[in-house]
Amino acid sequence: MKKLSIIMMCVATLVFASCGSTLGSANSSTTSAAKASGKSAATSLLSLYGSYKSTGTVNLGNPTDLTAALSLATAYTNFRNNQADPNYKKAFAAGMVSAGAGLITSQNVNYLINTMNNLTGLNVNAATISNSVGTATAIIQLLQALGTAQQ
Repeated sequence: MKKLSIIMMCVATLVFASCGSTLGSANSSTTSAAKASGKSAATSLLSLYGSYKSTGTVNLGNPTDLTAALSLATAYTNFRNNQADPNYKKAFAAGMVSAGAGLITSQNVNYLINTMNNLTGLNVNAATISNSVGTATAIIQLLQALGTAQQ
């Protein structure tokens, strides 16, 4: 009887341990996805910021700017879909800082995320993004926020 109870306790411990590791790996994959999305947002934002700084505008007819805008819009959509998850937001911010090349820092990342979160008009639809005044306006507002955060 004692052996049976010890075996049952071992089985119960293994069950709890496996459930815990499954949950941990789910959180880990979410964190990895959030960090990758943050890196993508930062890389796209920096590309667009370079164009904006040199020409004073974002040309969505330019394939480089259009590709960066689509990538930024995708990262934005991923963020908006997961914004209620504080771990996602933290990992997204860490991804932005890691790819921010010194322009996106731990001091200004929350300002940029809040600015991005309040934007309307970023659209992932590739067929309409090149003609979307709302998308261009939203991207320029975000680039201006990056410029403001640098001061």
